[in-house]
Amino acid sequence: MTKHTSLLLFFFVFCFNINTRTESHPRHSDPVLAELNDYLMAIQLLRIDDPAAARLFNIWDELRVASWKIRELTDEQNLLMVDSKVMKQIGATRAKQRQLLEECRAYFAGMARKGPSLNVVLDQSIKSSSEAPVVNVQVGHFKVVVIEIENRRSVATELVMKADLSDEVLFWNKTIALAPESIGYTFAVCTPLTEKALTQTIQMSDSLGNKASATIRMQGIPMQDPPFSPLPANNAYKVVLPAPGRSPAKNDAPFKEGIKFNVTDKLTGKPLASRIEVKDAANKSYWAPIKGPSYAVGRNENDGWRSIFWDYQPGPYFYIDGKAELGVSAVGKTATIYHGFEYKPVTVKVPENGVVDVAMERWINMPALGWYSGQTHIHTTDVGIPVQFSQYWPLISKSEDLNVSAILTLKGEWETHAIYANEFPMGERKAFSTSEHLITYGEEFRNNPYGHLAFLGLNELIQPISSGAVGELGGPDYPPNSYILDEAIEQGATTIAAHFGNFKGTDQIKTPWPSSGFEMPVDIALGKIQMAEIAGNGGQLDIWYDILNCGFRIPATAGPDWIIKDTPRVYVNLEDKPFTLDNWRAGLQEGKSFITNGPMLFFTVNGQQPGSVLKAGGQPTTFEVMAEALTPKGNVPVEIVFNGKMIASTTDKLTKITLEDSGWLAIRCGGAHSNPVYVDFEGRPAGYAEPAQRFIAIIDRLSEWVETKGLFYEADQKKLVLEELNKGKAVYVKIIEQAERLGRKIE
Repeated sequence: MTKHTSLLLFFFVFCFNINTRTESHPRHSDPVLAELNDYLMAIQLLRIDDPAAARLFNIWDELRVASWKIRELTDEQNLLMVDSKVMKQIGATRAKQRQLLEECRAYFAGMARKGPSLNVVLDQSIKSSSEAPVVNVQVGHFKVVVIEIENRRSVATELVMKADLSDEVLFWNKTIALAPESIGYTFAVCTPLTEKALTQTIQMSDSLGNKASATIRMQGIPMQDPPFSPLPANNAYKVVLPAPGRSPAKNDAPFKEGIKFNVTDKLTGKPLASRIEVKDAANKSYWAPIKGPSYAVGRNENDGWRSIFWDYQPGPYFYIDGKAELGVSAVGKTATIYHGFEYKPVTVKVPENGVVDVAMERWINMPALGWYSGQTHIHTTDVGIPVQFSQYWPLISKSEDLNVSAILTLKGEWETHAIYANEFPMGERKAFSTSEHLITYGEEFRNNPYGHLAFLGLNELIQPISSGAVGELGGPDYPPNSYILDEAIEQGATTIAAHFGNFKGTDQIKTPWPSSGFEMPVDIALGKIQMAEIAGNGGQLDIWYDILNCGFRIPATAGPDWIIKDTPRVYVNLEDKPFTLDNWRAGLQEGKSFITNGPMLFFTVNGQQPGSVLKAGGQPTTFEVMAEALTPKGNVPVEIVFNGKMIASTTDKLTKITLEDSGWLAIRCGGAHSNPVYVDFEGRPAGYAEPAQRFIAIIDRLSEWVETKGLFYEADQKKLVLEELNKGKAVYVKIIEQAERLGRKIE
């Protein structure tokens, strides 16, 4: 037996032993990572006030560092996965993982004894304490309720746990896997918005048909202590948590002068939430209002003054809910006020009396025309902000005039957060939404280099949230994204390829960003990705064109990722349907939409909206294209695109074009792009050989990486990943054969 073989054998045996506790868990979701994720979501909250939880979080950070060392060896030193140095680091990482797992279990066992807690017993049936004691929680604070689950059966068991959507007694729907005669833990979070009593019932079932329920009762009580807020940090990527007994930073400056803002809608006269930038003649910026609902954003330490919001987003600017006061002299100041893309921005010189009264004017009303804006990939505020700051998102969504905000939970590689933007379970957050501005939680599942996926419409988080190195816990590069997409589709979710493409120009596949997205062509070929995030952080328009030119009908969407200001959004046409999240998401998937940084696009072919399919016979056919791009200053030229090539540039609203082959039509202008209308000529299915050949090369590069540098716990995991890649590759081979048979070439 060789040295490498013995190391691998040790590794597989070690992994088998650590996983046997939950061996009944679906094989493509690592049970250890799923269990740790659940624990870390609670520990991330508890560490704020509990030194024991903070110590556990430090062990997670050690595990994160150990995990990334594996990739330093394979990426920077270009070592293969079977190298003895790599295998030694894997062993050390797995040992640290085991330590964290056992200490988390012990910690939650102690919490369950102290309460508040629920107890669930699995024996011949499912038994639970019907009600927990009333949990008293200050408004604006939180309390974690531990749920202890005892499996007294002699066989492994899966317990499905679900609860109705709540914005105050939070429970993340999940399936808990338990080995025979073992104990597991999960949790709920009580976060009252008002002083009232609430209950949450958790429904439970197992594979034998047994059912039971348990109830959590919460009483919101008056706020006695200020809510948690972070101390200012030295950089944008580090949150400094307050030590026990230490108060957050405060700004006690005695403001004797100020600028009072009053922003209204010119048509209705009603207060209008808005984004404001204040500068002086030297271009120095000021923010952090002292009165009125607001949220301030800034990073440049030479601007304004330090506040608890200092480090967390590019700026500086601030949001207000119609009225606010800025504690700074009015002399020499200029203010610029924004409200989304449909209102004209206003820039005013601040009057000497410091009163800024602005009535903002719409230049277009897209909802009145059936169009509703949204962003499908948001992480609340910026890197480093604790999840509790999601409370400001309703103000941001109104100020930016976003009809739909999709906030995505993800697992990151930052020392500050094991799991990010996880304040709420999946679904629409009704307490924070309005009839015009809907806020919903989804998930970003990540693997480098397979790619990042955004899911809208999930019922529960898909575990393990990340795989491979971005999972931070020494997890394997398994399952492939393809399996994760199956789970999302089974839940009825919209599946989006985030940062669409993101593999161009990378000769060596490396684990860190931006070497990501290599599995995307496979997942599209297998019919599992429904949307392409081409506008946001890292999307590639030419890669989207290549996908469309292979004959796939994948509409585009927009998501800013971390930064919200002036980032692109998608407008979805609901036609005559009411504005609901389900209707908006359905229109999004159908491609009845355009993406924009400001211009508003209107586009039909023969009267049909984007996402439509037009049939043609075997002869050249003339189509009537209606194309228009509007801005506050009027129409701008529109380019009509067929199969990625501009075939006309015009300011005329109507244009006739003649086509001879199948493909896709779209329009674009500076800052905006429509989704396609598809044209099918009889006997000539769409698809070109050249882009298919490029995607085969991408798949081959990923296959080589999987063979030599992928991290797998079991011998057949690599085999299953390669099988998925080969299935996708076979689709592109058929596209090439079909294109050659039709004599089709990209000119």
